[in-house]
Amino acid sequence: MEGSDLILNGEIILEGDVLPHEYCSFAETGCFSARMVREALARFDADVTLRVNSPGGCPCEGEAIRAALEAHPGRVTVIVSGFAASAASLMIMSAGRIEMTAGSFLMIHNPSRGLYGTAADLRKKADDLDKLARIYASVYAARSGRAVEDVMRMMDEETYFGPEDAVAAGFADAVSGTAPEIAPELAAAMSAHRGALSRLRMCARSFAAEGNPAPAAADPTGPSGSSLADPAATEEIPTMTTPSPAAEPTAATVQPPAQTQPQTPAPTTTMQADAEAMVTRAVQAERERARSIRSLAQPSMRAGLLSEAQVEAVIDEGVSLAAAGNRLMAIMAAAEPPIPAGGAGAARITRDETDTHVEGLIAAMMRDYSGPGEQFREMGLKDMVMHLASPNHRYRGRKAVADGFLSTRMMGGAHGVSDFAYITTEVMNRYLIREYDRRGATWQAVAGEPRRVSDFREVHGVRFGGDLTLKDVKENGEYEQAMLEDQAEGLKLVRRGRTLTLTFDMVMNDDLNVLADLPNAFARHARRMENDMVWALIRTNAKTKSDGKALFHADHGNLAAAAGQISVATVGAARKAMWEQTAFGSKDAEDFLQVTPDQLIVPPALETVALQFATATTPVKDAETNPFKGTLTPFVVPNLGASVSGGSDSAWYLVSSELPPISVAYLDGYETPTVQTVEGMNPDKVTMNARHIFGAAPTEFRGAYRNPGK
Repeated sequence: MEGSDLILNGEIILEGDVLPHEYCSFAETGCFSARMVREALARFDADVTLRVNSPGGCPCEGEAIRAALEAHPGRVTVIVSGFAASAASLMIMSAGRIEMTAGSFLMIHNPSRGLYGTAADLRKKADDLDKLARIYASVYAARSGRAVEDVMRMMDEETYFGPEDAVAAGFADAVSGTAPEIAPELAAAMSAHRGALSRLRMCARSFAAEGNPAPAAADPTGPSGSSLADPAATEEIPTMTTPSPAAEPTAATVQPPAQTQPQTPAPTTTMQADAEAMVTRAVQAERERARSIRSLAQPSMRAGLLSEAQVEAVIDEGVSLAAAGNRLMAIMAAAEPPIPAGGAGAARITRDETDTHVEGLIAAMMRDYSGPGEQFREMGLKDMVMHLASPNHRYRGRKAVADGFLSTRMMGGAHGVSDFAYITTEVMNRYLIREYDRRGATWQAVAGEPRRVSDFREVHGVRFGGDLTLKDVKENGEYEQAMLEDQAEGLKLVRRGRTLTLTFDMVMNDDLNVLADLPNAFARHARRMENDMVWALIRTNAKTKSDGKALFHADHGNLAAAAGQISVATVGAARKAMWEQTAFGSKDAEDFLQVTPDQLIVPPALETVALQFATATTPVKDAETNPFKGTLTPFVVPNLGASVSGGSDSAWYLVSSELPPISVAYLDGYETPTVQTVEGMNPDKVTMNARHIFGAAPTEFRGAYRNPGK
């Protein structure tokens, strides 16, 4: 799927799971990615409407979509027509307007992931999830006007909102088909309030950057009697008093209380109380963001890949914690050398050296020690993963293996997977392609050169013909017009695959053979898949799309009128029928194609007979001469025999390699099976999808002949 597939009737339709693009690129429906949404948005220069029905998925993709909607130059209107849950609710929070259809739902909850490790590891990862939850809560809070803590409580409870509830809570603007009725006075107050909050956010960031403490509350009790010092009091939905015409609120009435500290408590409006709480929360959020980014960068700083100055520069840029990882990764991947922790004299690894290192590990895992793999000659699978965790062998054992599963020291996470996942997937792919190429395809006996198509939609092989017989040129030099005809045969790709898993236990058992055994087995089954598809068309006498008749049919002139065993007489009759095939669309009964068969295809039961018929011998008598010896190459195909459903131990075929009856195709760029990492940051396993894409269809009956045999 691509971005254009999301556009229908001038709207962008987002249905299914929110997934990374590599998982959606081969799907026909059921998912969408940030890349696809960006491509779809690029087709709209101004306002655009999105219809959403999604249970969610990857939150990182959801945030990328939210940012894309925010960056769109026109007004973005989102209509939730069904479900917007989890990452799908996060991604719509930047829309200019959010509508909910009458029966739709919106859901928010905390992020989750599978965890593995020691108690300390789990506590740290739980803390990381808490940070992510707060980041996502801040997005919902900014949209709804609620306090972050208020939203986090909703996320803890996994809260579902119907259309009216979503509007009341601030997560949507209207129920689809209805228009909000807002009094002019209230609209003016809301506008002033939003403007003040926007200025307060800017003030809070500047205030925190100067290292100032959070501003003190103006008065422990507001006019409503609630305590402003009590966090719970500031976390309720902000309320607004409708001003009188003589006292319309202005920006001056909601300035941050930190600018003045009156000796005598002054009356504080509800709007001022909300502003004070907003400043306090903004300062706390800014400090939490800076602390979290420093914590995120600590491992790279200890390794000498980042300096404190570089980390502080990222913090000063104001990037979010969610974006800070990518920003730091970009710094480490830059061409200039990183600042070493030990001073200017410390050594560094260049990109070329890293590439050689990775290539050496890949070669060693394939037992190729002729090049860069030589330095890792004695390394097994377990040694390799521990090497990724600790190149200097500072620590080993189960902890080192677990850390090696997650290491991104060399590849830097550039491929979205760990170093171990990247290396093992690359090893399996190379084994897979090598074994696939080594195994011949028996279907080549009846199929032409494979086509390469761009997608999974049905493609048509068009056959042109007509009355092309040369005619007399008229006296005035006029040539008679030839009328062309065409027929189309359909062919559609099929995608098949299985999930392969490389587990922690396999690594601990040092099972290096698994890296070759799994892809070799899959290569065997990929060839089997191809052979099954092609030979089933021959065995079952599939219909051609152009005329709806069986490939071997009396009307096609390629089916024996009487069954017979392989002999000079029956082969001669078959050759006669093929010789007399005429060009497609020709009106001339003598426009013969002169098709000459060169292959004799039989099931295993007829192997001996076929070899005896085709092998050259010296006859005793002229009458015993077989004139076809040496002109036919026998092919034995087990897929045609009686042991297979619909097969026969007596039927045999003649085929011309110049006019093959079957067409086959691959997806462009995927001419061999592939292995792709699905789960590359899991400390328990690396999960991969082994996939093959192939298609076949009967397209040309003139190049083949079938005799049912006896």
